[in-house]
Amino acid sequence: MRNMFENDRANQSGQSLIKDCHFCWWQTKGLIAAVTMIALAGCQPATMSSPSVPAVSKTALSSQIQQTSPVSKSRISEPDLAAPSSETRSAINRTAPDSSPDVKKPDQDSTTDLAAANAIMDSIIWQFQTDNKVIETTEPTIPIGADPSLSDDALDAAFALLSSRIRPQSFEPVFEMPPKGEGVIRVGLLVPLSGEYAALGMEIRRSVEMALFKINNPKIEILFLDTKGGETAGNAAMTGLNSDVDIFIGPLFTDAVTQARAVTDQLRDGRARPPMLLLSNNVDVAGADRWLMGYLPEQQLDGLLGHAVSTGKRRFALIAQDSLFGQRLLTHASQRLADFGLTPEAVRVLSDDELADETNLKNAIRIFTRYTAPIDEAPLADSPFDAVIFAGDPAFALRTAPVLAFYDVGPDRALYLGNALWNQHQLLVEPSLQGGLFSTRPSNLDARFDADWTEIWAEPAGQLARVGFDAMALVAALAKSNHRDWSKQLVSNSGFQGYSGAFRLLPNGRNIRSFELRKINKGEAKIIRPAPNKI
Repeated sequence: MRNMFENDRANQSGQSLIKDCHFCWWQTKGLIAAVTMIALAGCQPATMSSPSVPAVSKTALSSQIQQTSPVSKSRISEPDLAAPSSETRSAINRTAPDSSPDVKKPDQDSTTDLAAANAIMDSIIWQFQTDNKVIETTEPTIPIGADPSLSDDALDAAFALLSSRIRPQSFEPVFEMPPKGEGVIRVGLLVPLSGEYAALGMEIRRSVEMALFKINNPKIEILFLDTKGGETAGNAAMTGLNSDVDIFIGPLFTDAVTQARAVTDQLRDGRARPPMLLLSNNVDVAGADRWLMGYLPEQQLDGLLGHAVSTGKRRFALIAQDSLFGQRLLTHASQRLADFGLTPEAVRVLSDDELADETNLKNAIRIFTRYTAPIDEAPLADSPFDAVIFAGDPAFALRTAPVLAFYDVGPDRALYLGNALWNQHQLLVEPSLQGGLFSTRPSNLDARFDADWTEIWAEPAGQLARVGFDAMALVAALAKSNHRDWSKQLVSNSGFQGYSGAFRLLPNGRNIRSFELRKINKGEAKIIRPAPNKI
């Protein structure tokens, strides 16, 4: 085994795509009076002219989401998919008066942007999004000598200003919709429609529009609200509140959720806060009226550990990347093993410096595996572990797995447990990962969803399309009720079934989703345990 990986790749490195924000304070030796003013740019609604959606075949699938409550077995009725009703078109035109959604008109630039955005999303959708962004600043010019324009009074005023508390951020609506008609449900879609992540927002927008066209309910209106990279989310949420939105879908990123929450938390006039169906997987932003719709990596790990323990694995080792994603998975894995009455045999967190240097990496993993050189013609010693949990991104797995195998803890001697990011070609063909397990979202409805999607849109569906569709279909399913206690309706059921799989929303804002279990074998990810259809 050692010789097999002697010349393996050594200098691979990866980097997870997580937005970072660092606030820097400049320290100067001289006396400087500074006054800063922050102006918030208003969010602009995504605009769309009257959509021209081609006729959908009679065999097109109706909305795949249904409420599985034992009280009600009703499904979303099969709509007339030939075209939205005139009332529906009118509602969409009022809420989105800008550009056509590019129906069946492929554009090279948009296709390239979407492909790049999907590549980004493939890395970040499973990871924990942070509210940090890099802000570049320039060194301030420090005057030489005394400034006669600064009197003692002026200096005192400057010190008082600098020592005072920063005023809370204020938000202003960009526009206000006319009053809703009787029985109308207004949905506010909080997604990035411009800026760096506009392609992701457009994918979500298309998924929501597709769901609305299939449902064909003229009483549902969509208000498109641009959060950009998160910096305009507060203004977007304020616009939604002033436009009497019943429920929000989104935001996507953590910093956008934080701004939107700051707005909704300021409601003091007796109005109930509209609930949010967050397109995030960051458990830190979940709450009593904010539900995560994303796939949670912790739940995927729960399924893997449960399977491993049920098959007799007891001696677990954890190897983790020194990143937010790695640390969170490491913490959760340790807690879950404790629930099983188990303690990890070994735990090792590898820094970026260790991963970058071959010698340091080999030394660290040699100690981690408790490797001793074999004696000639002596039988190979038993592996110290029967399962290894990888807590890191794909580059981390590609960097560490060959070295583990080099020191006789390969996949033939210990069960490798990864995450959904392993479902990509480069990892599936890696020799040192053959036999490894990971869990991922259900794929049994992928063919049907892709057929519905490509019948309307030219670009292929990405990771967020199914979640966005199911969020809109969920709202439509609940809108059938005469009751408008959204928060109670969202959690007082036995779950929902959609294109993204079976899921159930919990009172604490988190979710429970079904996942399928896959095994890497000869360059393929074979399903060894299908996802359950109900939770």
